[in-house]
Amino acid sequence: MNTKKIYSLCVLLLITLAGCIDFDELNTDPDNPTDLNPDLLIPTIQFYPGAEWQEQQRYFIYPGGFMNQWTGAYAIVEYGGCGQQHNNYQERLWTTYYPEGINYATDVIQRTKDQPDKINIYSMARILRVQLALRLTDYYGDIPYSEAGLGYYDNNLKPKYDTQESIYHDFLKELKEAGAAFDASLPSSQYDLFYKGDLDKWKKYANSLRLRIAMRLIKVEPETARQEAEDAIRNGVFTSNEDICLIKYENVQNSSFGKGKGNGVANYLYGNVTANGSEIWLTTELIKLLEDSEDPRLLLYSGVFLNDDARTEVTSLVRAKRSCYAAMATPAQRYNYSTNPDYPSDNGSIKITVGGKEQELALKNARLRPSKYLTAFDSPYIYISYAEVEFLIAEAAARKWDVNGDAQSHYNKAITAAIKQWELFGATVTDNQVNTYLTKNPFDTDNAIKQINTQLWIHHILDPMETWANWRRSGYPELIFHNYEPGKNQSNGTFPRRMIYPIDEQLKNSTNYREAVSRIGEDNWTKRVWWDKE
Repeated sequence: MNTKKIYSLCVLLLITLAGCIDFDELNTDPDNPTDLNPDLLIPTIQFYPGAEWQEQQRYFIYPGGFMNQWTGAYAIVEYGGCGQQHNNYQERLWTTYYPEGINYATDVIQRTKDQPDKINIYSMARILRVQLALRLTDYYGDIPYSEAGLGYYDNNLKPKYDTQESIYHDFLKELKEAGAAFDASLPSSQYDLFYKGDLDKWKKYANSLRLRIAMRLIKVEPETARQEAEDAIRNGVFTSNEDICLIKYENVQNSSFGKGKGNGVANYLYGNVTANGSEIWLTTELIKLLEDSEDPRLLLYSGVFLNDDARTEVTSLVRAKRSCYAAMATPAQRYNYSTNPDYPSDNGSIKITVGGKEQELALKNARLRPSKYLTAFDSPYIYISYAEVEFLIAEAAARKWDVNGDAQSHYNKAITAAIKQWELFGATVTDNQVNTYLTKNPFDTDNAIKQINTQLWIHHILDPMETWANWRRSGYPELIFHNYEPGKNQSNGTFPRRMIYPIDEQLKNSTNYREAVSRIGEDNWTKRVWWDKE
């Protein structure tokens, strides 16, 4: 089923669900929900997280603004880069994922838990609920989890906040049970957007997600991390880029508000106004790392483009006028017009000739912005990749855990998959490019953990939340919070470690909110979540 049909299906589904809510308000018995096929909710849960560019913008601000991959845009720098709080941006994940994800996944679970013939739909919903709740708890810490989404069934509209420790332990249980429960003799999902109902791939996905979750526990429960990671790997994780968990969108430019048929991340990176071009820039820190290592992803990630309808690429023309690619990037946590002190001779406008006509490019327009691969509306939205799985196995091997293969072999597989992954975005990647990169940048046994997690930082270029989570977990790469404007800063001049809870929670779920806050001392974004132990 193509995404156009799925999108229409999701819209129809929302109308149907909205109708259910209206009936509830008219005193329809809440103990007798409608007979809507629960399988119809599976694609809705899968489709929506990557479908809106305004939502993605919030995540490129927090935490993207201080993860030093992206910069330049006003809100990214003013709030993320400067460390200023903005309630609307901080609460966006909560106000989106609960009504549009957790509630739907919980509904599917409740509808199918006592129906043996729907065990595969039930298991998918359990995995999807973990996938969504993982982002929420990594972002905020303790959250409503065990009672979340059950208001329709038990009339509890003020769910308690579970501790992150208990949530993580339940994640591991849920993924093990759900993965083991899939039954190929029974019907699978007809509308699954991830794997078209392929249960073997779902099992791999459950184990790969479990591996990610296990590795989060390195600092706080290292033995649990080891045991769960080893078990997930033994039970079968991703083995190629064909296993990547992703959503394919249509080649459609979305409206600036609401969800659309195109990839929300790509739409955000493209920019809302064609004449302005993309309004986000890549950082000097990232580009210098790619350039120094001769990484072929440099020009897969970035380019210089005119602000015309065709987004004419002029990267090579600008490069001929600048001292290096890093000089064409923007300092992290700085605006697109900010000068780069590391390259003082490259801070002015330049003139280039395009189609026989001389054009002058202002500094910001001569800087590296997202490539056409990143801004393609029909590009895939990736939840978890094979490359990430191999990087995590490489780390497990480097820690001397019981996994098949050594750290170097898994690292090389990870690099190969990470670079080859861009073929899914329409890029051409040759084996020679991959092999040349590995030859020039061999695995470093003495600095394995740093090298692996620095590569994960490069790899998660389109996923600021996973970038932030893995950086907090590993401590790599060794990023700097520059605090260029201390008068604006509200994070004590350092990196935020979590997001504050929505104001609505303080008003409508105050008792449970206060209990959760009491466990961390105060609702402050410099407080650490449970697994982010100092």
